[in-house]
Order: sequence, then structure tokens, then C-alpha cells
Amino acid sequence: MPNSKPIFQKNYKVYINHTDAGGIVYHANHLTFFENCRRDWLTTLGYDGYFFDLSADNHNPQSSHHAAVHFVVSHATLDYHTPLFVDDELCVTVDSYQLRPASLIIQQSIYRPNQEKAATLGMITLACVQNDGNKIRPYRLPAAFVHALQSTHANQHQGD
Repeated sequence: MPNSKPIFQKNYKVYINHTDAGGIVYHANHLTFFENCRRDWLTTLGYDGYFFDLSADNHNPQSSHHAAVHFVVSHATLDYHTPLFVDDELCVTVDSYQLRPASLIIQQSIYRPNQEKAATLGMITLACVQNDGNKIRPYRLPAAFVHALQSTHANQHQGD
């Protein structure tokens, strides 16, 4: 496990569908574990992890639009340190985050329980976008979402 306390962590099990023919977790599935952990984290903050309900966001003049506002992954960097195998128990963490006007940069890790060195490290940038069906464009993070993050994690380290 990490030396510092993560913002959020959840355990997952590696199933055969996560692996290649050799029983090693396929590289793209590390992103799946990170995605599942991020969604579970956002759910604990009261968000469904995919779409924002802007009806209560009185601080955002764009909230009257009837278009979907959600996150998309705009950048991902992964460092693979040790392989993961079928039937492994994993602890996936959200270690820190950095708020930008229209994006959220999240540092994440995958550990085997009781191990200090991460098997995989990831830095994922989520862009907040508005999709009106014709065009997808950047959208400022909703004020209520920013407030929820800042108030929930006020005492925890946010990335530099």
C-alpha cells in the first residue's frame, strides 16, 4: 500500500476477461480498473461519475442549456512496474487530483494489498465537455462539483 493515505481506494479482483492469453492483465485493462475506481470515487461524492445534473447549479450561466455535460478522458499516462495476473486482488487508488477550469487531472495507482510499491501508476486527465448532439466543446467544471471536491478533501493533499 502507498506511504501516504489516498483520497479514495477500492479493491477489485482480476478476472479472466481482464487478461491476455498468458493470464497477464492486458495493458488497456489497467485503464478499466482506473475508470472503475474513479467512478466509484465520484459516486461517493454524490455524482454518477458520467454526467452532471446542472439544474441546481445556479452559479453557472450555461446551466440552462439542455445538453449533456460530462467527462471524457483527454490524456492518459501509465507506468507499468509489475504485471498483474488472473485472480489477483487489487487495491486501486485515487491518490491526488488537480483542478483546472475545464478539466480534472487525477493521479491513480494499482497495488496488490500489503505491497508498498505500485504495480501501475497513472495520470488521467478528464476534460469536462458539453455535448449538444451536434458539437462537443469544453465546458467549465460545474461550481457545485468543484465545491464538493474542495470541501470533501480540504484536509487531503491535492496534486501540485
